[in-house]
Amino acid sequence: MRLQHTGTRCMKLAGVSVERAGRLLLSGLDCTLHTGEIIVVLGPNGAGKSSLLLALAGLISASGGIEVLGKPVSSYSRNDLTRQLAWQGELPPTEFGLSVRQRLELAADTISESIESTAAVMDIVPLLACPLGELSSGERQRVELSALMLRETPIWLLDEPTAHLDLKHQICSINMLKAQRDHGRAIITVLHDIQQAMAVADHLILIDGLGGAEYGAADVLFDSDRLSRLFDAPLVRHGTLLVPDYKGVT
Repeated sequence: MRLQHTGTRCMKLAGVSVERAGRLLLSGLDCTLHTGEIIVVLGPNGAGKSSLLLALAGLISASGGIEVLGKPVSSYSRNDLTRQLAWQGELPPTEFGLSVRQRLELAADTISESIESTAAVMDIVPLLACPLGELSSGERQRVELSALMLRETPIWLLDEPTAHLDLKHQICSINMLKAQRDHGRAIITVLHDIQQAMAVADHLILIDGLGGAEYGAADVLFDSDRLSRLFDAPLVRHGTLLVPDYKGVT
């Protein structure tokens, strides 16, 4: 991968606000994102986490300023923008009759990339000859994560990358995200699992769905009182972890 040096500014958000269907989801978000970092977006269902990613990808409009590698996101053509960032949300359709290998070959930016070695990271080597339409949702998710790895885009926008995955492959994916960060990717990802977020996050963006948005260092924002208010659910600290207090839910 030919990626930016770790620590290079890749995105800047200045007073970003997102509104959908007449509802203000978040307002006044300011932050600067750098390569070699993982930023986890947390918040309750419907708060606007996916909408924020769509705005960062230039797929929906937002007020305020969004810069990608020093240029306004609105100034990029769609083709040029997709060379700088990759967005992955819901699983794409499988009606095109492609095999897993063909899907990965289409994704690869250079012919020198090894399909097999990338597939091995996500444990899909036995699936390479399979049609996409025959895969389970979890297998399909791992294929799409593998496809991302074959691209040279410095910025990833991921909406629940561990969705559909069993425990083994959740761990695999979390480790892959950390390795990609260490290679210089900037990863902005929505997660719902607090333990997964604590395992990878350098910074957090917290969205409450009422217009509130907060950015900061993960070790500061991983606070039981703050996150209990955000999710309207009790979280308690057990050693270094924050865990749901199921006994406290009424």
